[in-house]
Amino acid sequence: MTKKLFAIILCLTFIFCSGIVYTSAGSEDNVNGSLTVAYGSDDLSAAAGKLAEYLENVTGTRPRVSAQPADGKNILIKTDPGKAGKGYTIKPENGNIVITGSSLYDTVRGVYGFLEKYCGVRCYASGLTVYSQNTITLPDADGYSYTPFFEFTDTDAASARDTEYSLFNGLNSEEHRNIPAEMGGMIPYISGMCHTLTSQFCDKSIYFDEHPEYFSKRGGKRVSDQLCLTNPDVLKIVSDEVFALLREKHDPAAELQIISLTQADNFNFCRCDKCKAVDKKYGSHAGTMLEFVNAVAREVKAAGYDNVAIDTFAYQYTRSVPDGIVPEDNVIVRLCSIECCFSHPFDDPACPANADFYEDLEGWSKICKRLYIWDYCTDFTNYIGLFPDFGVLQRNIQIFYEHNVKGIYEEGNYTNPPRDTEFNNLRSYMIARLLCDPYCDITAERNAFLAAYYGEGAPYMAQYLDIVTANASEKHLGIYQPMRDVLSLSCNEIKDCDALWENAKNAAQGEYKQRVLDSELCWRWWKMKNRASEFSSLLTFKDEQKKLNAEIDATGVARWEFGGYRAFFVELYQSISAVIYPLVHFVLDYILYRV
Repeated sequence: MTKKLFAIILCLTFIFCSGIVYTSAGSEDNVNGSLTVAYGSDDLSAAAGKLAEYLENVTGTRPRVSAQPADGKNILIKTDPGKAGKGYTIKPENGNIVITGSSLYDTVRGVYGFLEKYCGVRCYASGLTVYSQNTITLPDADGYSYTPFFEFTDTDAASARDTEYSLFNGLNSEEHRNIPAEMGGMIPYISGMCHTLTSQFCDKSIYFDEHPEYFSKRGGKRVSDQLCLTNPDVLKIVSDEVFALLREKHDPAAELQIISLTQADNFNFCRCDKCKAVDKKYGSHAGTMLEFVNAVAREVKAAGYDNVAIDTFAYQYTRSVPDGIVPEDNVIVRLCSIECCFSHPFDDPACPANADFYEDLEGWSKICKRLYIWDYCTDFTNYIGLFPDFGVLQRNIQIFYEHNVKGIYEEGNYTNPPRDTEFNNLRSYMIARLLCDPYCDITAERNAFLAAYYGEGAPYMAQYLDIVTANASEKHLGIYQPMRDVLSLSCNEIKDCDALWENAKNAAQGEYKQRVLDSELCWRWWKMKNRASEFSSLLTFKDEQKKLNAEIDATGVARWEFGGYRAFFVELYQSISAVIYPLVHFVLDYILYRV
């Protein structure tokens, strides 16, 4: 008894002496009005105001915001450019809490990390911020330190475009969001983000008619689809245009700015004698591209643009690692996984498409100091359809980190409306959490999202996702996958999934139910493409299809697939199947039930 009493007295003494009343999650005691959020420099005033705004939602009392610490309790946010390494720290200091970042951006991330870790604030989707406690939890004596795993992080689902969502979840690319400078800003591509050669640089609409020799030679003719990268005039034009862009947009105070010199999106690379000779020299078309990009990068570096990187692709015909050439230190190589399977991890040797990609990943990681990844997480021929890649997200991002990747862009359904017709918001959240920490407990993160997003329907959503994720691993999953080839569910498994959706709809209420209904559209789309359940009868198929289409339209979806020649042939296949399979069903129905 004496020991227990001593422990209680010691604990109360510590709390009293600390100068701040911090309690564990769930306590009824709120931080009172003596709390001050102090900022160490004027550029942090906006972050201090945002912190005070969230703390008012947590505790019910809005703290004072001041340039200097005040008497009583303080949360001090400051930037220390001399701090070793990137990232931020949160620690108690003389009875206060101090959040310190190595840059303005890192300090702002520390503010949001503090809200999440010590105040129970989570942003799961755009407009969906959850407060799980009403007090501030005191960091222990050692505090908490965070170092980013990647310098560049991006994905593009609807929620990922939201500023507050991006700040809570560590997304920092300028391409798909707008984080103002006073909140740390973003990493910008001051050029276009991709496919800039022949469009932004050495534009075919300007140069091709008078100088076809600047462009790709195919079958003995010059075509405007790609550049001739061994033509010295092309190098001069592109270099001049890069420097014109730098004069216009360069920010010497920015941590990093990127200019993309990337091939057009086709296979019509130049086959003139010079280009063929350079390709042969390096054993890969990537060698010719890298020789060209390196030349521009050296000029940029020599001109003193130390915070500018030149970006290029290892994509399709430039994906193979060249021999005898390496990227300059200020060159980013973005390795693209477009040919891969997304139901198996990239290091699965039994998956041929992934084994080839993994070999290239290993090769590029050995020669490139700034390797980025352009990864994929949607079905471009079925934006509305289910894309069950949830089982590989964590391992794939771990693989990237373990191969010294510095930046990742996960391209999904960037046309997705705020109403989510698949599981885009879940996937976006899981990806963002993994980009923050590839080794986090992603199952716990997933389940927390499901609870916040679907309410009482969450357990059924979890069961459904477990079923389809496990089933997807039995097949290969590409980004132009017909819905007929995504899953191989038995009739009983389809019935089980239908029952889970019904249970989720019955359990969820209000906005939670609407989210269940919106997400169910991807399952109904799969059933429609596979003539399953309510879509199995030829007699009612058209009515069910019209009903589904009307509900999809009501969500605001403007684009049901990406388009292009692959989408055309996939849809042609599916249209033919739409005639054949119902006919087979009709004949079987007639034989089984009418004879």
